[in-house]
Amino acid sequence: MRKSLLFLFILLVPDITRAQSTTAIKDALGRELILHGLNTSGSAKSDTAHMPWIKESDVEREHTQFGFNTVRLLIFWGAIEPEEGVYNEHYLAEVKKRVEWYTSRHMYVIFDMHQDVFGYGIGDNGAPPWAAAHDAVIKHLIPNKWPWWMKNLEPKIIKSYVQFFTYKKHKNRQQHYIACWQKVAGMFKDNPYVIGYDLMNEPHGGRVIKTLAGGFERRQLSAMYKRLIPAIRAIDTTHYIFFEPRSFGVNFGMSSHLPKVYDTPAGHPKLVYSAHCYLKFVDIGGDYKPKHVKEMPHWFPARDRELKKQQCPLMIGEFGLSPKKKDFDAYLHDLFRLADERHASWSYWSNDHGGWSPLKPDGAPTPILQELLRVYPQATAGHLLSYSYDPALKAFEMEFVSDSSIKGNTEIAVPRSLFPNGYKLVVTGTTPWASQADDRTNTLKISVTENRAHVVVKLSPE
Repeated sequence: MRKSLLFLFILLVPDITRAQSTTAIKDALGRELILHGLNTSGSAKSDTAHMPWIKESDVEREHTQFGFNTVRLLIFWGAIEPEEGVYNEHYLAEVKKRVEWYTSRHMYVIFDMHQDVFGYGIGDNGAPPWAAAHDAVIKHLIPNKWPWWMKNLEPKIIKSYVQFFTYKKHKNRQQHYIACWQKVAGMFKDNPYVIGYDLMNEPHGGRVIKTLAGGFERRQLSAMYKRLIPAIRAIDTTHYIFFEPRSFGVNFGMSSHLPKVYDTPAGHPKLVYSAHCYLKFVDIGGDYKPKHVKEMPHWFPARDRELKKQQCPLMIGEFGLSPKKKDFDAYLHDLFRLADERHASWSYWSNDHGGWSPLKPDGAPTPILQELLRVYPQATAGHLLSYSYDPALKAFEMEFVSDSSIKGNTEIAVPRSLFPNGYKLVVTGTTPWASQADDRTNTLKISVTENRAHVVVKLSPE
């Protein structure tokens, strides 16, 4: 009954799909996208060349066997501009080579300007040593056995963050960071499968109390976005901009204090809210316990409140845990169910072999991979109403309102390993329709010629 009323409302209000266009990531054809993929890769943080471990054959496997259509690709300010005002063109050329491995396969690339504990030299990775508050490596005060993010309590780390975000006194650092992004945007603005730019990985204000109380997001982080977004738009008006709230607390499920972020030019926003989900202590080796089952639903309503303010789609930029932990599968089941309800895209942390990875060091799958393999609507030629996938039954269902003005098919990822004996396809709500299975990419393409049809697609094992 509820779905019938919703469809009636859509018919009575012709512009509803346009009104909701800001809450979906769209491709050049106007299809609504759902992005699934991996972070690539944590290994690049410590690699001397700042490159991920992957080869092109690994990208091919992600695309054709796993059904992924995106990658959150780590890049680093310190690698791009190792010396003040000097860009490392060799590094950028190597990045471009790897980007083309993905985009030549029509996989979408999200650039993640990554940082952890501020940067190289004093912390972990990200900013170049010359941008830190100290010009030399200083011995850490935080023991290595403590969680890595506790290094953010180091005085030299705090001072570096504070100086970076104190624009009036230290504007040179942000200006270089902005120019670095302009350099990247200038290189990739014409590649349609570079879908966007994640402005800063896990922003942190330095001073913990001020950060948790909201001052950092309301003032310093918001102000940086107001400088950075127009600067990127001066170079690239086409790609999406992914922006993150503060990491400390929000990753665990606390609310963000970030004011509404605006795109330029006004009236045509292409923004994506990209939050990370690491429930308390799960990220440092804890089990998925009953208390976390309650916290998972808390993390998503917090994001719902923020999305109501931001009026843009949700990308879960990072999440993950060890397959050795109790009920890791329940963790992923809960997260994916709640993400699907919100049409949220995601990228799992990460594709590095071993640990949390979907792959073992020899390339064999870990139990994580089986959970990440899902049937999902990669591209919808119309307005996506709902979709769900039951991994136990291997049952998929989606509903959408067709748009015959879109010159492209609805495409559904159907990883072959999920249906070794094939699958049954049922499409209702429209005639005629046609389907075509692409065995190489493991996608199902559905063509609907009728406009504004309420289409229901169901898949189940033979």
